[in-house]
Amino acid sequence: MKWSVRFHPDIDHDLKQLGTAEARRILKVIRDGIAQGEPDKIGKPLRGALDGCRRIRTGDVRIVYRINGTEIVLVLCVGARRDDEAAYRRV
Repeated sequence: MKWSVRFHPDIDHDLKQLGTAEARRILKVIRDGIAQGEPDKIGKPLRGALDGCRRIRTGDVRIVYRINGTEIVLVLCVGARRDDEAAYRRV
């Protein structure tokens, strides 16, 4: 099943902070793992204030997303693992 992916408006800022090469890699993970994959099965479920969200860790970067319904995935934030708390607070 192919999933429809929407991005939070702040994703552009997040990707610019990571740099061009890293941003391309992240977008490939989103395309291959989320849009064309099984986002409801990959990624680790988050708890607490982010209950209902999932995260994928790729290298030193985390992608936080939420599945809305059966066809829409909303990517909420992308950030370096060392900045987890700051990224999670923005969600």
